[in-house]
Amino acid sequence: MPRRNLVITGFVGTGKTTIGRRLAERLGWPFLDFDEEIVRRAGRSIPEIFAQEGEGAFRAMEAALCQEWSHPRGWVLATGGGTCVSPANRAALQAGGHLFFLYADLEEVARRLMGTADRPLLRLCPGETLLERLKTLWRAREAAYREIPHWVDTTGRSIDEVVEEILHCYRLLEGEGARQ
Repeated sequence: MPRRNLVITGFVGTGKTTIGRRLAERLGWPFLDFDEEIVRRAGRSIPEIFAQEGEGAFRAMEAALCQEWSHPRGWVLATGGGTCVSPANRAALQAGGHLFFLYADLEEVARRLMGTADRPLLRLCPGETLLERLKTLWRAREAAYREIPHWVDTTGRSIDEVVEEILHCYRLLEGEGARQ
């Protein structure tokens, strides 16, 4: 039977893709980034999908991916920041794997994302700061995020420190102890 997937989810700007790639390297497993896969399948960027079809169409694409990946395959998956807001998406991904939620101090997230223009949900209203927008988005999603079982703080931590914490926890969940 395939191993349970290791699913990295979390708030925007917390390192989901970077951490996911490093985890896959360490485990010798394949890696799939949901946002990259949606772009590949749609043949358009995420901002183009949002502009042409709306957020609902993008969320439907995410939901389809979650259903596809609802079975253990021994992959590392990195979802978009809004993917696991949906209870159905969370349930599908948990059916096939262990979910790890990455978060960071919002001021650090704002620093990481400064100058980023390709995230449709971070478009600022007149007079709004990026930090204010992040706080609004966090408040809207926090209750759903709290349903994700394993949280990992990336604030001020190296990629390797975060990867080690996740690997340790994953191995415990899989009944492997802290074995390397």
